[in-house]
Amino acid sequence: MRVYALLFLAASSIVGQLGCGPSPGGGPSPGGGGSCPDPADPGVRYVSHDPEECTLIDFACSPPEEYFGGECGCGCIGPEPASCPDPADPGVRYVSHDPVECTLIDFACSPPEEYFGGECGCGCIDPGPQACPDPSDPGVRYVSDDIEQCHLIDFICAEGQTLFYNDCGCGCISPEPVVCPEPGTTNVVYVSHDPEECTLLDVACSPPERLFTNACGCGCIGPELPVGHAR
Repeated sequence: MRVYALLFLAASSIVGQLGCGPSPGGGPSPGGGGSCPDPADPGVRYVSHDPEECTLIDFACSPPEEYFGGECGCGCIGPEPASCPDPADPGVRYVSHDPVECTLIDFACSPPEEYFGGECGCGCIDPGPQACPDPSDPGVRYVSDDIEQCHLIDFICAEGQTLFYNDCGCGCISPEPVVCPEPGTTNVVYVSHDPEECTLLDVACSPPERLFTNACGCGCIGPELPVGHAR
């Protein structure tokens, strides 16, 4: 019985050495736990699959690659590749797919688009769908409702207004709803109700009246009169 036990232990030892040893070539065994960097991954570069040889090799990884080493061998591994903006997305506009060409191109994105660039190329990306400014709102002024035409138009918004570019078109938005001076009141005189025409007019108001110009039009407005006081 003792002889059989010794034979069994010897056989187990041999089987264990055969099953646990490294696979041919020094790489990880096919049945391993998957902790070794995958040599088929384009971001993985093995310098050697032999751990002992790795201790004798002097090499450096090029940033942003990082060194790795262990039972699998040694080499360099790069970061996960960045996902490229989808050219099929209507909010993505590629200027070039060539990173080298991108360094030579001078272009600007139309707000609210944002610049993007990298290994995928460069261009402009819309941060997301936006609600169309209400054209009936007196604080909203459309320059054009054609976004393609908007890329060709050069315009500026009045101080305090916000410029908008989106699928709806382009124009200017006042920070708060504009309260139009009530026409016909004793201290309000409209010269024009057309904001575009107002930009062409030279309007002078007699003090203490002051000039007003907004989405409602332009004209002169005087100080508030005391209640019961006739002008």
